[in-house]
Amino acid sequence: MKNLLKVASILAWTLLAGLAYAQNSQAQSNPDLQGRVINAKEQNIANALIRLKGTEQAPVYTDQQGAFSFAALPVGEYQVDVEVSNSKHYHTTIDHQGDAITINIDNLKLDDLVVTANPLEHNQLKMTTPVAILTEEDLVVDRGLSLDQTLNQISGVNSGSFGTGSGQIVIRGQQGPRVMVLNNNITNQDAAAVSPDHWITSEPLLAKQVEVLKGPATLLYGGGAVGGLVNVVDDTIPTQPLDGLSGGIEGRFSDSAVGERAGVLSLNYGFNDQFAAHFSYFDSQTDDYEIPGEAESEILHEAEGHDDEEEEEEESMGILENSSVDSKGVNVGFSVFNDNGYWGLSYSDFDRNYGIPGHEHGHEDEHHDDGISQTLAVARDDDDEEEEEEEIVRIDLDKSVFNLKGVHRFGNGGFFNQFRTHYSNTDYQHIELEGDEIGTVFDNQADEFRFELGHTHFAGFEGVWGFQWSNRDFSAVGEEAYILPSETQIWSLFLVEERDFDGWHGEFGIRYDDQTVDTALFNDITDSALSVSLGATFDLNERWTLPVNLTSAQRLPTAEELFSNQSGADELVPHLATSTIEIGNPDLTHETSNNLDLGLRYRHDGLSFNLSFFYNQLDDYIFLRDTGLEEEETPIFVYTQRNTTFHGFETDLGYEFTDSFNNQWAFRVFADMTEAELNSGENVPRIPAERYGVNIDWMRGNWSASLDHTHVGRQSTLAPFELPTEGYDLLDLSVNWVHYTDQLETLIFLKGSNLLDEEIRDHASFIKDIAPRPGRSITAGFRLTF
Repeated sequence: MKNLLKVASILAWTLLAGLAYAQNSQAQSNPDLQGRVINAKEQNIANALIRLKGTEQAPVYTDQQGAFSFAALPVGEYQVDVEVSNSKHYHTTIDHQGDAITINIDNLKLDDLVVTANPLEHNQLKMTTPVAILTEEDLVVDRGLSLDQTLNQISGVNSGSFGTGSGQIVIRGQQGPRVMVLNNNITNQDAAAVSPDHWITSEPLLAKQVEVLKGPATLLYGGGAVGGLVNVVDDTIPTQPLDGLSGGIEGRFSDSAVGERAGVLSLNYGFNDQFAAHFSYFDSQTDDYEIPGEAESEILHEAEGHDDEEEEEEESMGILENSSVDSKGVNVGFSVFNDNGYWGLSYSDFDRNYGIPGHEHGHEDEHHDDGISQTLAVARDDDDEEEEEEEIVRIDLDKSVFNLKGVHRFGNGGFFNQFRTHYSNTDYQHIELEGDEIGTVFDNQADEFRFELGHTHFAGFEGVWGFQWSNRDFSAVGEEAYILPSETQIWSLFLVEERDFDGWHGEFGIRYDDQTVDTALFNDITDSALSVSLGATFDLNERWTLPVNLTSAQRLPTAEELFSNQSGADELVPHLATSTIEIGNPDLTHETSNNLDLGLRYRHDGLSFNLSFFYNQLDDYIFLRDTGLEEEETPIFVYTQRNTTFHGFETDLGYEFTDSFNNQWAFRVFADMTEAELNSGENVPRIPAERYGVNIDWMRGNWSASLDHTHVGRQSTLAPFELPTEGYDLLDLSVNWVHYTDQLETLIFLKGSNLLDEEIRDHASFIKDIAPRPGRSITAGFRLTF
């Protein structure tokens, strides 16, 4: 009996020791992940949201010492998402072996920035489609007077400028309704897609980050994003708890070439861990800007057959008349935080008054260029019909937006892990002034609601399911109103799923859109669109990746394409901005874009390489066709549909290093090209010419400098009635000085633009032959961040 008890005792102690050893082994293999987030000045980053991608771990916030912790986490490699704010959102990889880690956000590279326009929030390298990001630091120096000019230096992106007051963004040769613009992931409801002279109501002065997705993005946001998507990110609605007061003051001043005077004030305040507020204000003015020569191009001058001596006194020399801009705006936002997310609301109001260059000329309209006259000058006789009167056209625009936004994270370990919702109400109006008279009043009242449900891993997949609804009440009233008032309602369902496999990442998605357009003169027009996408990123080795994306996306016609000049009136109404008569077609159906995007990316020891080829076959492509007819010398165009092909490439090669004298260098060369042709053999109008260039960045201590040179070729691949555009060389130089203290960051910059004083005309612009870009100009500015 004693021996039996002794054996039992030994077995019990052995079992307890084994359990203790197993628990200890488990603890050693599942140690806590302890970390800290800092910046380059070794300051702690408090209230940053930390997520472990691909796990069921609940996200955590950093404390006032920048510290965070995940309990009992198996050792191994993890993808960490660090969200400091809307504009500082990073994605990096760590190796967890039980040791404390430190994440310095200022050491993270551009590729580590998260693309917030993607509902799964990937960094750039993981995206299957090409994407470019402009950071807040980029924007301070490189901001243009409108969004299209700000993005013009990105490969594959061009400007369809309409002076400095407005202009359309051109991505891979496509613009207007095929390029969607978002503000903080919600559609920018304005009238920019109606006409190229309408301002895209996103102010670059307030942006903290701008994301450009090239190629079809209809799965995420629908509508017309078959060309690409631009997402402007700001801090109007705080997404993270704030610690006290922070913000910035910025001022910009240029010489007489542009005459820019701009100021920005931005304030963020955290009352406590549960409540934060934002306020920002900007004011910007420019004068009529200087140009290197005549407003009218020599090509148009010769095509019109003018006598040089007779026209010499009439030409606008040295100044582009009626190109001045006066703009101001304010944002106010509030957020309430809890353990599972936040709810926020904001109000924004923008006012902008700007001139439409070209109408001040006294020439009669000639039928030239891309089938849409480039003179835009409609001469009006006086009472004696002996003298022509100049026509000065300006736009007075006002837009107010109310936003409600929220995020709820489920912490119960269930199937769904996150819920996002966003509601937006937009009140937009602009008045086209002809001298002192009101020509047309454009009004757009819009509501949009969107929600997304994110789910955890299921059969290896994680993804986002969503619903989107929008209602747009659009009208144009006045003597120049050529668009029939309409109400457009769209509801959509979409999902995006992804999975990591051994050596590659795959994703697929699908979206369904249903649209109803209601007018007073036509029966409701109902149409639907189905878009699907399949993409993958293959890791060829540790340095090379191969992204591939296949998309079939459908775009529904807009009310402008359906109902322009469809009021039943006896007289056709010209479009004032383009001096054409545009006739809609209520029988238009959706167009289908079948796109292949094939890329190649390399990263190693400061060397980076990106290459992307795209081929886009658009069936039933909607465009304005020249009828060859005129009414009172104004050409008539009709919206029609034909099959069309777009193809081209973008590439860049970069190298970063530090020399033996502690100078930091970054070199980049780039090139892009787009071609587009209708199935009839005719070329698509306003396709930008090929271009290539080089960027050289230098930094040492508090000083940095950047030299950018871009060569744009001559565009002679033309559509019927289109005039060629001469090439040019654009040379920019900026010098910056930055100084850090414990409480303040000071940046002073000096930038020279178009230093060669080249005559620059954007081939994608409707008014390229009467409105070149500004000549040589110098801009100085500062930014104080606290």
